[in-house]
Amino acid sequence: MKKDRFIRNIIVSLLFAVVLLFGILPRITGVSFDAYLKNIRAGSYRLEENEYAAIIIGSEPEGIAAAVACARTGLKTLLITEDKDLVSYIGHSMIVEMKPDEGVINGKKTVLNKGIYEEIFGELKVGFSTKDYLDSVASLVKKEKTLTIFYETTVKEAVVDGQTVEGIRVLRQGKEEYYTSSVFIDATRDGDLLMLCQVPYTLGSEDLNLDGVYMPLEFNFMISGVKWEEMSKIQKTSDFADEFTLHLMGYERVNKRSKLVSPSFVKQSDDTFIITGLRQWGVDVNDPEDVQKAYDDALYEAFMLTAYMKSIFIPFENCTFKTAPDALFIPEYRHFEGRYTLTVSDILENTNFKDKIALASMPIDGGKFVDQGFDYIVGNPNVYSIPLGSIIPVNLTNVLMPGPKASYKSLAASSAGSIPVSITVGESAGLIGAYCFLNEKKPSELLDATDEVIRDYVSFLKRGGIYLEEFSEKMMIGKSGEALESHWAYPYILDLAEYGLIAAGTDNDFRLDSEASCDVMAVLMKNTIVKIAPDAYSLNMDTRLRAYEIKTPLTGEKACAILLDALNQPYEDQMAYQTAKGKGLIPEAVVEKLNQSGGVTMDMVYCLTIEAARKLAAQ
Repeated sequence: MKKDRFIRNIIVSLLFAVVLLFGILPRITGVSFDAYLKNIRAGSYRLEENEYAAIIIGSEPEGIAAAVACARTGLKTLLITEDKDLVSYIGHSMIVEMKPDEGVINGKKTVLNKGIYEEIFGELKVGFSTKDYLDSVASLVKKEKTLTIFYETTVKEAVVDGQTVEGIRVLRQGKEEYYTSSVFIDATRDGDLLMLCQVPYTLGSEDLNLDGVYMPLEFNFMISGVKWEEMSKIQKTSDFADEFTLHLMGYERVNKRSKLVSPSFVKQSDDTFIITGLRQWGVDVNDPEDVQKAYDDALYEAFMLTAYMKSIFIPFENCTFKTAPDALFIPEYRHFEGRYTLTVSDILENTNFKDKIALASMPIDGGKFVDQGFDYIVGNPNVYSIPLGSIIPVNLTNVLMPGPKASYKSLAASSAGSIPVSITVGESAGLIGAYCFLNEKKPSELLDATDEVIRDYVSFLKRGGIYLEEFSEKMMIGKSGEALESHWAYPYILDLAEYGLIAAGTDNDFRLDSEASCDVMAVLMKNTIVKIAPDAYSLNMDTRLRAYEIKTPLTGEKACAILLDALNQPYEDQMAYQTAKGKGLIPEAVVEKLNQSGGVTMDMVYCLTIEAARKLAAQ
């Protein structure tokens, strides 16, 4: 009997151990554990009435992501917005299409924006309405009991002690109020808090020595009276979407600054659609009058485009222009200086930062530099990471700045500043704010932390829902299978790409082995000097180089003549090659490849162009 009882006790003990190991513990370390921690934290940290663990300014999608992510840790969180709701630029600019960023990791296509991005847009169709978006984010924030939202509230002043923001004064319901926090997150598009704190910044493409140059602005608009049943009939026999796009591309614009880029229609109701893809080029975003003129021009263009659609599409024959957006969507304005500035090279080299807070893979878009007639993709990475240092201002210790205004080079921002990436970076910012509060650290202190601490907060981000995989990807030369970094001209390619001077397209084909013509080198030489050595550029130089803007094969002799004329170095007729070689102006990497009478490939053009610009910049 005792023996039986003993055996039963052993069995019960073993069963308890199995249940504990495989039943209770997984629950405790999963969602239930997070909820348990939330309750502990909410009760452990007693904050004053006007004190918060983190304060987020701006209700853009990245601001909502930051606020929700922080509040989910159970910490007292405040979101401040000047708007009366959470619609942000998504509603004001009628943005109704959203797709997550997809990267290639270990040869497989992977969705990089998960977590809160999926919670906002996962239940919505690729095409959605402003109401759909507003309902989605309203439902999201409603669940967070520790999140407070102040609507129609303006931040008037930042109280700064050294490099630490101690608190902010706001105007709310006609009264001035003061709030403090250990971490502040500026999620506004223009950097409202950063401006109050005098964080240095550049405008548009100023970092490339181009004043007043910005990414094109987007104007989406609504039409009504569309016969959906007619479209449904057509779709049974053909792909109407493709036909729609093809016919729209034949539209002749009225305004020279307008262009249709990948136009599409997004159904809103039975007879209303939003037309997307109308862009305004060459708008100086820092000039309110120019922005207003661009809006007026786009509005007129939308009326004319509506009339055009009435004449070529049967389902649109009775359509009318219905609604314009409240504002143009401005993807680029200020670029604030951070502890680290993400570069084009970082993107092209698929950089895997150890302090990464998000992954991205959007192409680098240099279209703002070219005529509106074609796309201009500088390069297309497999995957790269956004480092923490890019969202910490250079002169502040406890402020984070997600969104396209972060510390990215202006060209790099065309990829890293996309909406899906910004939302993920915003979510990471919210989690970083919570991590810093819980560990009594400032965000800037994490930059100099030990590898162990870095691994700890990266792990914290992963547990919070951020997709952060380790990767080791290389950019290939087109479809050759050769790694770009192994090519002798790689350093010159990176320099040109940093300034948006070359375009590899989505296939990353830099045409390295293609033979060049004289005009290609002459134009590239001028543009490179304008951006890298602007003080050396002159009308005389322009005149000298313009003489070569002819479509004749580029030989070694002519390439050296262009080089010498750019440097304003004298030479005798048919002696350019010998003169440049004798003066040591031809790099050793090119001397052995350059033939005086033979053709010159693009890799040599890249090298000679950059070397000339470097010499002029050093003078």
